[in-house]
Amino acid sequence: MKTRTKLRLLGGAILLFNLWLIGQYSIEGIPALLMTFGFGIAYEYVVVRRASE
Repeated sequence: MKTRTKLRLLGGAILLFNLWLIGQYSIEGIPALLMTFGFGIAYEYVVVRRASE
């Protein structure tokens, strides 16, 4: 398995945990948006892209 694939799987697991937190604590609005899309975009550009260089 490539490094990028492993990092994306790890990011997916973290995203699932974030979604669980959002449901468990009834987080709404901007914090929920940042915990999902913000994390996904930042993780892809900061971690996954740098690992592939």
